[in-house]
Amino acid sequence: MQFSTPNQFTLLLTVFLATACSHQTIVSPDIGKCDNAELTNFDGLLILAPHPDDEILGFTGLAGEFVRQGKPVRTVVVTDGDAYCDACTFWTTGSINGKTCDALTLSNLETAEIDSLAEVRQAESTAAASILGRPAPEFLTYPDTGLGVARANVEDGDPDRILKRSDFSSCASCGECQAGYGAGPETRLSASTLITSLDEIIGAATRNTLIATTHRLDSHPDHAALGAFVSERAAAIGNGRTVAFAVIHANTTNGYAAADCWYPGPAAKDCACFDEERAEHQTGWLDALRAHREQPDWPQVLPDDIDYGEASQLCLDDATRLAKPRAINAFGTQLGTTGQVPGILPASSEGLLDCSGYLRSFGRQTEVFVVKRFSE
Repeated sequence: MQFSTPNQFTLLLTVFLATACSHQTIVSPDIGKCDNAELTNFDGLLILAPHPDDEILGFTGLAGEFVRQGKPVRTVVVTDGDAYCDACTFWTTGSINGKTCDALTLSNLETAEIDSLAEVRQAESTAAASILGRPAPEFLTYPDTGLGVARANVEDGDPDRILKRSDFSSCASCGECQAGYGAGPETRLSASTLITSLDEIIGAATRNTLIATTHRLDSHPDHAALGAFVSERAAAIGNGRTVAFAVIHANTTNGYAAADCWYPGPAAKDCACFDEERAEHQTGWLDALRAHREQPDWPQVLPDDIDYGEASQLCLDDATRLAKPRAINAFGTQLGTTGQVPGILPASSEGLLDCSGYLRSFGRQTEVFVVKRFSE
């Protein structure tokens, strides 16, 4: 079945979400039309991902199709993903309620040791690429949350303002730690350096290279900012550049606790699930929550909360479809399956960070994009 209008799909998705929330049998949507030929009718692919793991969540199948056709794929991860307070706390202490991380534990790129969250996240991206049989991404090492700040700096007329890393050590808990974002040491990076890097990277690609990045209407500020920056640079460089945008975080909550509670569907059974005590005493609770949203036979779809643009769908080949969930599992700091030292994570709480099954719900039969060609 092919969805001929957005409203047709919205109505169908509403039925599926209502079914999921009532804990009845979940019925898989039809896959619909595959736009593989149109999406891969390019010389090669350039992926510009905001954080380590976005290149896998949004673009594994697209990259796999280019590789299968013998076309070059270049992957660039812009930030280190270091400003995830809950993930760092869980990684270092084995508990969501543990001591929050200082700046060096979040990011310590100056030493040879892999001893910070930023470095581990880079290693996870490299491991995920290896699982897929692909080269490791390139890392630009911008601070997590820095892209959203860089975008704001441009809008304020101050693109040269230096970006800072985060430091959560003064916070009693991650839930009360907004002041920790951007409270760490200064970098040598700014919106101006980012624009220069994007111009060099995009300019080095052929005119007929497909550029893939996150959507400017994605709810994560870094995702939205990168989508906006790439759009502007693609237009400025000219030569008819084409960009495929992926939506990884929906723009609104749709009445749930957070956007990631309902997107991708089916909606989470329980999204307020950072509950270590319940995980310890209710056997199988976490597994059941995650399994609810792990629907590998479902298509990936655009959220229905606002108009992101016309969808183009890529259908994954069997090998890539089976490998993508394994690549997602490489991101242990994001799933809550990896501790800084062996044995630090209680067995009952393994996977707690992805208790709603959000990351694993990207292991689907398709990936969906909004494709835009910029003027000559």
